[in-house]
Amino acid sequence: MPEYVLVNRRSGMFTNNAKIASRATVSATLGLLTSARILSDHQPADPLARQVVLLDADARQVAAIRATLSADSILEPAIRRNLHLHTPIELQPTMPHAVTARTSTSSYKVTITAGGKALGNIQVILYMRDPGGQIQNVTVNTDAKGKLMFELPSGFQMVFVEPIPYANFWIMLAEAPPSGSSIDCLPIAKPQTGGSGWWHEAMNVDVSKATRGAGIKVGVIDTGCGPHHNLAHVTLVGAFVDGKVLPPAQATDVAEHGTHTTGIIGARPTKASDYAGMAAGCTLFHARVFKGEGPHDGPTQADIINAIDSLSRDHQCDLINMSLGGGPRSSAEEDAIRDASQRGTLCICSAGNENGPIDFPGAYPECEAVSAIGKVGWAPTGTFSADNRPREATKMGHDNLFLASFSCFGPTLACAGPGVGIVSTVPDRNGFVGAYMEMDGTSMASPAVCGTLAVILSQDAAYKALARDGSRSKRAALLLAQHCKPFGLPVNFEGRGLPTL
Repeated sequence: MPEYVLVNRRSGMFTNNAKIASRATVSATLGLLTSARILSDHQPADPLARQVVLLDADARQVAAIRATLSADSILEPAIRRNLHLHTPIELQPTMPHAVTARTSTSSYKVTITAGGKALGNIQVILYMRDPGGQIQNVTVNTDAKGKLMFELPSGFQMVFVEPIPYANFWIMLAEAPPSGSSIDCLPIAKPQTGGSGWWHEAMNVDVSKATRGAGIKVGVIDTGCGPHHNLAHVTLVGAFVDGKVLPPAQATDVAEHGTHTTGIIGARPTKASDYAGMAAGCTLFHARVFKGEGPHDGPTQADIINAIDSLSRDHQCDLINMSLGGGPRSSAEEDAIRDASQRGTLCICSAGNENGPIDFPGAYPECEAVSAIGKVGWAPTGTFSADNRPREATKMGHDNLFLASFSCFGPTLACAGPGVGIVSTVPDRNGFVGAYMEMDGTSMASPAVCGTLAVILSQDAAYKALARDGSRSKRAALLLAQHCKPFGLPVNFEGRGLPTL
């Protein structure tokens, strides 16, 4: 049976009686769903809090009940959001390669090095064109000597090879390297004094001010955070997976994405080679909602709702960053975001990486959606990041800034943020401790904006004096708009521009 999410509506309810009555409708609706099997039921002890149920049920019975459902209940199909990862634009669309028995293959070999030395035990994505012209991909690992061998099926052609070093070196994108060749990964440039990169300079963030963002609470909803000693100050609030709420110890990163986005906001450098977060002095919280980074590991709206409620209601976050999206609109998710806004929390969201319309949740009017930009000259030729420069002249702006080729856009875009070749923290693993890695995506642009906005809010006495209600989130959105500087792109691409201090 299909899965559904059942929640009580909370936005627009400003009395305790209204909130209690709204929550009571969840039990009443469950009583009608005789075919339902409850998969999870999050019932906070506080009767004013939202109840979130994940269930499966007969679709016909659900349809009949929804026709007569109380306005205070939302019953809708479960949907899943994804990480905002992306594929090089030349390789879209692409599909996973299915390994099948073939009568004829040829051995494709390549060696991956970094600084001339073997880069062993790293992931490499191979992109192949099949006889029908479709691009297929497969991920393999190099051996300890940096070598890999792949049995290329008859009629297939290797079109790109993408080595992914875990830290210190650029992700490369080599076009049609012949079998037997070597690909050398280039070293990532060290930061300027204090941990500054081009993204700090573009947004005029002064990394010498270690307390920047102090007094502002920022939440992150992602794949988890850490361990990383430059993020030791982050409070893990828990994991929200399959409708269940798991303890804080389970909120460490199950991938790298969440540690990276959290570091963009608030990493605190401990050595000269460390890049700084935009708002190193802010108070940071992290909620994990992903089971991993696979195609079926994304959260349902139930998980996102529970995470939003925890960060906004329980921890009183001023801002929440969500670098995720895709899929249809969700009334339940939007209600949670609107409820958070009425509680004083503004949600900052990545626009998406499909070079099309803005994804949900960024497309909700209560969210501030962020597109991704890059800077000419930062990413060396041959790197994955360099390939994200646009082909259209209309996407090239002033000061060598451009809209990334992958970035989503649209008329409701709030602003743009740095999202190409952004260097930030990744978890301690693969023999690395305190490592940094570059990533690309609107996933990076959103926390860059979120962190910069935290600094802006920390400097605004009027904002800090406001009560935690809708006036606070409206003031945050207004300050974001007022600090945006246009840089020569159409409004659909840059929104109001690039936030700067």
